[in-house]
Amino acid sequence: MIRLCECLFGLSVLALHVLLCYLLLGGVATLVIVGVQLLIAGWLIYIRIRAPD
Repeated sequence: MIRLCECLFGLSVLALHVLLCYLLLGGVATLVIVGVQLLIAGWLIYIRIRAPD
């Protein structure tokens, strides 16, 4: 239950972040910012998977 609440809180923060970017910067800038963040997150996940233990 605690893990579920943490996930819901994280999704809420993510939605608020995207909404604030959209309101402050507009649609195109929000897409660029979110795209860059997704690329960085994907790269970090790839590094974690490929990293030797």
